[in-house]
Amino acid sequence: MDFSAKHIAFVVASYGLSFAVLGWLIVTTLLRDRRLRAEAARLDTRRGSPRQ
Repeated sequence: MDFSAKHIAFVVASYGLSFAVLGWLIVTTLLRDRRLRAEAARLDTRRGSPRQ
C-alpha cells in the first residue's frame, strides 16, 4: 500500500469500515447463537426430553 498516495485516507477509512462491519456481523452471529441455544435448552427441559 502506498502511504504517500492522495487517496490514502479513503483507503484506510474503507478498510476500517470493512473491519468494523465484519466484527459486528461476527458478534451478532455469536450472540444470536447463544440466545437460540439457551432457548432450545429451555424448550427441551420444558418438554421433558433431554437433548442428545
